[in-house]
Amino acid sequence: MKDINILWFKRDLRVKDNEALIESLKDRDILPIYIVEKELWRQKTYSDRQWQFCKESLIDLRNSLENIGQPLIIRTGKVIEIFDEISNKFNIKGIYSHQETGDYFTYKRDKEVRKWASMKKIIWKEYLQFSVFRGNLDRNNWSKKWKKNMEKKLLLEPSNINPIEIDTGAIPSDDFFNFKDDLCEGRLKGGRENGLKRMEYFFSKKLNSYSKDISSPEKSFDSCSRLSPYLSWGCISLKEIFYKANLIKNTNSKMLKSRLTWHCHFIQKLESEPELEFKEFHPYFQKIRKKDNDLLQLWSEGKTGFPFLDACMRSLNFNGWLNFRMRAMLMSFASYNLWIPWQDSGSVLASKFIDYEPGIHWNQCQMQSGTTSINTNRIYNPIKQGKDHDPKGNFIRKWVPEIKHYPDNFIHEPWLMENFNSSEYSNSEYAKPIIDLSKTTKIARKKIQEITQIDGYWDISKEVYLKHGSRRTSLIKKKNHPKKINIKPKGDLQYELNLEL
Repeated sequence: MKDINILWFKRDLRVKDNEALIESLKDRDILPIYIVEKELWRQKTYSDRQWQFCKESLIDLRNSLENIGQPLIIRTGKVIEIFDEISNKFNIKGIYSHQETGDYFTYKRDKEVRKWASMKKIIWKEYLQFSVFRGNLDRNNWSKKWKKNMEKKLLLEPSNINPIEIDTGAIPSDDFFNFKDDLCEGRLKGGRENGLKRMEYFFSKKLNSYSKDISSPEKSFDSCSRLSPYLSWGCISLKEIFYKANLIKNTNSKMLKSRLTWHCHFIQKLESEPELEFKEFHPYFQKIRKKDNDLLQLWSEGKTGFPFLDACMRSLNFNGWLNFRMRAMLMSFASYNLWIPWQDSGSVLASKFIDYEPGIHWNQCQMQSGTTSINTNRIYNPIKQGKDHDPKGNFIRKWVPEIKHYPDNFIHEPWLMENFNSSEYSNSEYAKPIIDLSKTTKIARKKIQEITQIDGYWDISKEVYLKHGSRRTSLIKKKNHPKKINIKPKGDLQYELNLEL
């Protein structure tokens, strides 16, 4: 049998700056493969919009590989079973891939694959996808390791790959997944070529307005890089974006590079403790919220009766993307005002994001739900956020057409219309507020505060910080207040992290 290396593509769907690809070619011919795992795509965090983006990226990758000699092999099924089939035809000497910093499913799957490879005496070599590191982690030196890795030279694509005689396989049809209807008409298209076009557009035309427009729900669609889907699926490497930003010396490029650091910082937390996808950072917050599928449904459809919040959700449903501040507001409202478990609302949001990145997403879900104990709790007021970031209500009118004819002074609080035109308000097709905003906010604050007063709370909080906290500030020595530690990052920078870049 022919000796080969398997190049296992996961979320690194590119040929440039792909260390696994370069290393796999050094000693023998390779079989580049992507395995569509039905169990993975059946998870409630995945959706048709994500699959469409992935499929477009796979087509792009297959074409790129074919241009240099060997098209991408596509298989559908369980990874170990597929590798077993290949081992019946070829002598697998090594498996090459990136270190997937995914969800708990991929974490468990990779453990099983490693066990299988060891049993078969096959070497499995993994390479960094981002600047996220496995093993015992010294948080005090993490930023230095991040910087050192990011400053490595970009790797060129190979000029030639020797072809291997094997059925390339077909990308499964959309019917294979049984996804619910999900048009997501406004989403970005997948693939490296589209990612490169977006990157060039951003750096050449929009970088200068980046910091100014980043919080605007409407302007951010154009002024943010919106490279996060391409980064999440590996169509573009983190180093490529960092390299581009390094060529430009201004405040906006510095801001972008800072967010690339925070991007890895949050993924590192999940890599260090994979259970954080479903387990609270601080155990005192476990099972404090109650399931409510009716409220969850209204929230997910943008039918809460709060115009700006609903506009953001409807925009997300249409585009598959939303800027960070609005993501934080949606999550905060579900966690505090609706008091829904962050695992439930987080799963709904994850399925809507084409840039779903588990390490960032689940950490942010917990941060916006107040369960980390090491971050300042923020309860976003959707009325205030709307007035701050959509003062004229243009964004609201676009996505909540039921009230587009309302005057500016009622667009953020349509219920005030009842005092002036009760018949128009009562006959409106738009939903009435599903909760009392002020009341639920007060209740939520009280509940969180009560938990922080339980004996042992701050001792556990310190342990959480030591394992997962940023090292931008140091712990204040305990003196007169032995139960408390100062763990607030300067300027609340963690809350200003862009999930989407």
